[in-house]
Amino acid sequence: MNNARQFEIRAPFDAIEAEVVRRILKEPDEAARPLVDALRYVIGFARCTVVRNVDGHDIELGEFLSRHAWTVRSKLEPVLTPETDDGLWDAFRMLPELVEITRSARKDVLDRFPLDRESLDDEITRRRFVVALGGGGGAGYGYAGALTLFERCGLQPELIAGTSIGALLGLFRARRRHFDGAPMIEAGRRLSWSQVFRILESDSRYGLPAPLRLFLHSSIGDLFLNEDGEPMTIGELEIPMRIVTTGVTVEALKHDLDFYEHFLEDAIQPALGMSTSKLRRMGQLGTIFRELMAEPQSLREIVFGREAGTELADVIDAAGFSAAIPGVIHYDVLREAPRMKTLLDRLYAEHGITRLIEGGIVNNVPASVAAEAVFEGAVGGRRNAFVLALDCFAPRARSIWFYPLQQLVRPNVSRSLAYAHQSLSLNRTLSPLNLVPAIKDLVKIIETTIGELEDDMPFTVEMCRRLEPLSDAD
Repeated sequence: MNNARQFEIRAPFDAIEAEVVRRILKEPDEAARPLVDALRYVIGFARCTVVRNVDGHDIELGEFLSRHAWTVRSKLEPVLTPETDDGLWDAFRMLPELVEITRSARKDVLDRFPLDRESLDDEITRRRFVVALGGGGGAGYGYAGALTLFERCGLQPELIAGTSIGALLGLFRARRRHFDGAPMIEAGRRLSWSQVFRILESDSRYGLPAPLRLFLHSSIGDLFLNEDGEPMTIGELEIPMRIVTTGVTVEALKHDLDFYEHFLEDAIQPALGMSTSKLRRMGQLGTIFRELMAEPQSLREIVFGREAGTELADVIDAAGFSAAIPGVIHYDVLREAPRMKTLLDRLYAEHGITRLIEGGIVNNVPASVAAEAVFEGAVGGRRNAFVLALDCFAPRARSIWFYPLQQLVRPNVSRSLAYAHQSLSLNRTLSPLNLVPAIKDLVKIIETTIGELEDDMPFTVEMCRRLEPLSDAD
């Protein structure tokens, strides 16, 4: 079953379940918990599309359950909308009938398909927590606070999708299933502009030239080594990850490479900071973005971890390309790295691209990439996930220098957020230009983001709470 069909089937039931949870959180009633679990099981069973059995085979149920799903939806959707006041109790009154038809449909499924009850119940009763982290330069350092908050709330990410700064911060969480925030703080403590960025003339092979060269392997590479002391690959991350980049065809480039290499050169100080007095030049960055986005057929969404063979890509390189802002930051693989260069050569040939640049041009908040990975079975074969998307670059009219860029990427953000079950914008952030913050600023924004998102966590936690399975009889 393709991804679009799975989304079409599941989306209405996701909305119904979210409404159930919002109502029970608004008026908590512990005595109603068994009723809530039964109702959510009914909803979860009706939205089943593909279920992986104990033998590791995917069993397609969506079309078989279509009539049953229509019946459940037709009964619950009219009463569980934001406009209805007593919808939850109306749904509870329907529960005996809904439970009866669900048990009958479940029996039919188990009799007809090579599917075990344990796998089916696990698919229905447990929603995997999946996170999408958007791009936005230094504004994204608050994600470190969000990841810390998730851990405090008992939310274990099962997959992370990231773009640009979201990819970089996501890597620190994905490297180990066990949460350890120390490497993020350690990286912030020891890094400086001169370690991360350099202004120099350099060859370019895979990336688009720009005034600032991004050096990640030499600055944080030691934090991403495998047990053999080699650079960690996408496939070696303990939490599955998808990293979004933009593949550029020859037709998308409207200038020669020298233009991009020197575009913002006069706005960058020798001390490797962005010149405050010349920030107006940043507004011209929109020119490059508009030129690239004017011909979307010349751009390719290239996702490391999704495209065949990219599970062997160095995680640092994937994140570097995702963060390479055209006209500002150049990332490339110029060192001796035969495996990575062979992989990139094949990727470029297969997709018809000539350069890789930052992922925000095609998908700045990659909720769609996260959801599609789930539909494809990347989360232990389970398709029942809760996708939380975080956006650090949402448009703010008061952000005079960045508002035009925020508006430019908004259409791709809106398309992608349709796949998110919860989307949150960070309102208090560091400047997008604060690419290497001081440790005190990093610690402060972590604490600020935790405080900003705390009130949204009860909904997330409840949506991801494991339910009691529906018994065979009352």
